[in-house]
Amino acid sequence: MAQSLSAGDEAASYLPGSPERNELARRTIRVLQLGVIPGGLAMTASFSAATLLADQMTGSETKASLAAVCLSIGGTLAGIPLAALMARHGRRAGLAAGYSVGAIGGTLALLSAFAGRYSMLVAGMVLIGTGQAANLAARYAGADLATDENRARSISLVLWAGTVGSVLGPTAALGLKSLFADTEGLSGFALPYALTLGLFAVAAVNIWRRLRPDPLRVVAADTGSAGVKLPSLAEAGRILAHPVASIALIGMMLSQAVMVGVMTVSPIHMSQGGQNPLVIGIMLSLHIAGMFAFSPYVGWVVDRVGGQSVIVVGALVLATGAAFAANTDASHATGLLWGLFLVGIGWSCCVVAASSLLTASFTVERRVSVQATADVLMTALGAAAGVSSGLAVEHRSYADLASWGAWVAVALGIAAVAMLVRNFRMTRRLTV
Repeated sequence: MAQSLSAGDEAASYLPGSPERNELARRTIRVLQLGVIPGGLAMTASFSAATLLADQMTGSETKASLAAVCLSIGGTLAGIPLAALMARHGRRAGLAAGYSVGAIGGTLALLSAFAGRYSMLVAGMVLIGTGQAANLAARYAGADLATDENRARSISLVLWAGTVGSVLGPTAALGLKSLFADTEGLSGFALPYALTLGLFAVAAVNIWRRLRPDPLRVVAADTGSAGVKLPSLAEAGRILAHPVASIALIGMMLSQAVMVGVMTVSPIHMSQGGQNPLVIGIMLSLHIAGMFAFSPYVGWVVDRVGGQSVIVVGALVLATGAAFAANTDASHATGLLWGLFLVGIGWSCCVVAASSLLTASFTVERRVSVQATADVLMTALGAAAGVSSGLAVEHRSYADLASWGAWVAVALGIAAVAMLVRNFRMTRRLTV
């Protein structure tokens, strides 16, 4: 089913290759970056506080990891509705709505710190996950106006903007919490969520006021598209049947699972080792720096050597980082700092490369639907890994969990190499 997305006279006036179009592409990326920066800061501040707040509320590692993973669960649930909104009304409406719902989630989580209600924290984190879905979708909006020569670079520039907010988020949130270490009860966690509320509101206002004309409307005008397909999980079969998009989807899903699974319980692991909340925040900040800070370089490499090769490299880096974490005691920060940093870099390689491959594999009419389906599957597997991580640590150990993550990354690398060889052979047959 296709939904009409009127391009409008303003959007239709930006012809491909014109100076106006090139300037619009650059301005669109800047506007998206100014949404992703506060959105990323809000998201990581709330995530880093959630595990420790829930642990103090319940005394259960499983419930603590579940509270944090509710961010991914919320992102999964919001993926299809936000994409449907974008298909009908454009990127601007969908992104602004996602950030606005995230602000509502920040309000609920803030109130949970005063009320001591675990259920309220869970609900708030689910809604904050809608802001995460908006941040993920922003990278695709950055690719709408890109060419084949700079698609991965455009995606990576939007991801890179998340470095500022995302790196500062955990350190700011847990640093602020440490100022209230002597506060009675749980109310010291309220300030990180007040920060979350305000920053999501800033992101929503920025996108709503400045993302004009809508990039999806402009690209629809280029092709004379009669409509954009509404998102559906049935698209998963179409993605898996595509020789290139299939490895992109697998790369996104498995790298997300390893990253979320290891990251979710690392703060608890370090806390049980007697490490200061500020050190834990620095660990998370380094991890997220790995995820975003180098993404422009990753995008540059993808545009030149190809996304499938970069997914192989990313899988190897993921495996190395998880192995570092698996072999580090809770009381020693260095191995965990390096391990989580490398996990972040490996995730960046896989997601930038996969996002570019996925976008290039389908027409404009199917782009929103395919992108949303891939993100939903990616965040769903990440959420499952996050929930399972708490159970794994309770019944086995953190070392076992991180080791399993390393082996999953190795399996991703092997699958990527196999598909790369298969696609190379298919290309050779077609050219002979």
